[in-house]
Amino acid sequence: MAISVRVSAITVFGALLLGVQSSALACEQREPTRETNPGPHDYSVGSMYPELWQEGDGGEPLFLRARVLDTCGKPVAGARVQMLHANSLGDHEPDRWRAHLKSDERGAFKVLTVFPGYTGGIARHIHFIITHDDHPQLVTRLFFKNDPGLDHGIEDLAMVLEEVPRGDEKVWVASYEFVLSPK
Repeated sequence: MAISVRVSAITVFGALLLGVQSSALACEQREPTRETNPGPHDYSVGSMYPELWQEGDGGEPLFLRARVLDTCGKPVAGARVQMLHANSLGDHEPDRWRAHLKSDERGAFKVLTVFPGYTGGIARHIHFIITHDDHPQLVTRLFFKNDPGLDHGIEDLAMVLEEVPRGDEKVWVASYEFVLSPK
């Protein structure tokens, strides 16, 4: 009898341990970020520095904070991020407003750039290509939720845009969480 009580206690204890482990490994399932086309752009050129906008540049500064996550919501460190967009007038310059960045250990990256103008007959947007060895490549565009030109079928690709006063000027701030598909 003492042996069977000990075996039962070990079994219950083991089940509790497995329950703790399975809850620690639980996955808060997220939908991968939707893909769009890359547009007719050359992504090979890009600054390695996140400060694209400099004092004296035309247009209004945009501070973009983003994270790269997997479908369980865990950070993807070391993701390679290529981004580009039009200048404040809606023109694509071949050597400006382009960056090649990497996500940090929290999956985060940030960039200071210019708030893009309208281009190509669509709402203001920023192009992204995100690659990581453990995930398929993501090619997408992000838009801005409060843009009057936003197509209502793409809200999942739209960032909230906030205006933040900075002295006599204003700075735009936006954020987004990219979710990479599993391989």
